[in-house]
Order: sequence, then C-alpha cells, then structure tokens
Amino acid sequence: MSISKNWEQTYWEDERGNRTTIQEVLEDLRDEPVIPLEVTSLTHLRRTTTEPDRKEKADLSFPIIVVAKDDKFQSILDGNHRLQKAIDKGETRISAKILKATTNNKTIDIERQDTRNLAGDDQ
Repeated sequence: MSISKNWEQTYWEDERGNRTTIQEVLEDLRDEPVIPLEVTSLTHLRRTTTEPDRKEKADLSFPIIVVAKDDKFQSILDGNHRLQKAIDKGETRISAKILKATTNNKTIDIERQDTRNLAGDDQ
C-alpha cells in the first residue's frame, strides 16, 4: 500500500503488481449502506501500532471499510486510525461500510495481499 498525505492517492498492490485504488474500492461500495458496527466486534482486527498524530486527526464522521468473507470480519481495509480513536474515546459504535470478499470484484486481490498492506490511509 502506498501511504500518502493525500488519502485519495491510497492504493494496494499485490505481488503481481496489480493495483487497486481507494477510488475503485469506494466505487464498489457506492450503493452499500453506512452501518453502525459495535467497536468491540472489530478490536481483534486493529493494527498493533498507529501513529498518534494520524489517530488524533482521524475524522470519525467518515465510515471505516471492513472486509468481510463468509459473514465474518476479516480486516480493516481503511480506517485503522479511526477505529483506534473510537476505542480510545470509549465509543461503542463506529460507522462502517462492508466490502464483501467475492470473486466479482477486486476485493479478492486486496485480501490476498500481506496483511500489513491492508491498513488504509485515514482522512
């Protein structure tokens, strides 16, 4: 994943060099509803470290993106800093969009990448 000061330049690249941009992911999620998720249902997915300054700047009004497969949450694709901020603030819910891992979209390519590449750049 490329981390940039400009979140709109975020992308994930697999071992073959195929890139998936945040814009492509957002397009796939265009018609998906924003739903409230229990923060406790996601804590096992958070990154072990987050940059404190990025966490403080994270805007909880933007939904995180959670990858789900077989009705189980697999990873936080975008929003690790927002999730950590919600945890630190004692929030019980966080707004999210669910990206279902299927062969019909690029999610499979994203999911196959090394998990350290699944941490999206927060807004």
